[in-house]
Amino acid sequence: MKFACTQENLIQGLNMVGHVAGKNVNLPVLGNVLLKTEAGSLKLSATNLEMAVNSTVRGKVEVEGEYSVPAKLFMDYVSLLPAGKVELVLSEEGLEVKSGDQETVLKGIAANEFPLLPKLARDHGYSIPSAELKRALSQVAFAVSTSQSRPELTGVACFFQENNGTYSAIMVATDSYRLAERVVACSGSGSASRYIVPARALVEVTRILGAYKDELGVPESVSMSFTENQLVVSFGNVELISRLIEGSFPDYKQIIPQQFKTEAVLSRSELQKAVRAASLFSRQGLFDVHLSFDPEKGECVVESADQGVGKTKTVIKGAVTGIQNSVTLNFRYLGDGLAAMGGESIKIRQIDGMNPLLVSPEGSNEAYQYIVMPIRQ
Repeated sequence: MKFACTQENLIQGLNMVGHVAGKNVNLPVLGNVLLKTEAGSLKLSATNLEMAVNSTVRGKVEVEGEYSVPAKLFMDYVSLLPAGKVELVLSEEGLEVKSGDQETVLKGIAANEFPLLPKLARDHGYSIPSAELKRALSQVAFAVSTSQSRPELTGVACFFQENNGTYSAIMVATDSYRLAERVVACSGSGSASRYIVPARALVEVTRILGAYKDELGVPESVSMSFTENQLVVSFGNVELISRLIEGSFPDYKQIIPQQFKTEAVLSRSELQKAVRAASLFSRQGLFDVHLSFDPEKGECVVESADQGVGKTKTVIKGAVTGIQNSVTLNFRYLGDGLAAMGGESIKIRQIDGMNPLLVSPEGSNEAYQYIVMPIRQ
């Protein structure tokens, strides 16, 4: 193998794939990145057997070949090279990396020991604007469960719907204590479908969308193609392949309240600060913060108390309608939801202190809602 490209292109390609590779005692090759010349370019691949990422680096191929080298070592070394031409030559010693006056040899593992990456047919897929997808994933992925007792909750459920030729993707995540739902417009083909995508794969997609740089411009959309048990995400010259989670996602619609007794429109930033202040005095292990709504005074009171630390109370003025109401929540769950929302104002709707609290952005174009289960006293 003999290949030449710019340092900038090579380090971007490595940044796309390198995070998937990791140490594995039983399969050391999983810590490597596979380099393979293909169609006049260099294809970089990494996998952890659950997920794989491919990235194509433009350059000049003089001799075809393939080889795998330690991903982190290769990334760290290339990042230290000066901008300009980098030459990769496969020799009996290993992979020679030449740049200016620097020459380095990396010992690796033969390409035939690298796991075979699946090639999937893409006959059923959807296209989502890249900025919208990145935003949507940041609003739902944090709410997935980290417990393996219910594997179907460790991923984001993606429901694709078609209505009179218009497609939309509903992304939902829950850990049973809170739930986040975001709707985004998309284009696609086929009938309604649903899949559960592992959270780690979508976090990696978010990272790729944020790290992608190209002098020709960032692609405007992301392609998501599905088979029965796998997902392929394509974005520019990067491709991610992930398994899907088997199982049935719960019918979450039934826990979203439809009628409410109290509604409050408040400043998002003021509520965030009040919740952060209350978190300092919440009871350890319970992480409780108490919200009270008073329509006559037009205010929301945020408070918490711990016998050993002290107590705090913040009054937030806002538009409160309905009846007097209160609820006790986990401050972490409430804070996560507020941080995920855009806009200056948020709307809080509740039935009572025993039912889920519904929070959504007020006056925003984002079709987003967040549900928090109360701490029952």
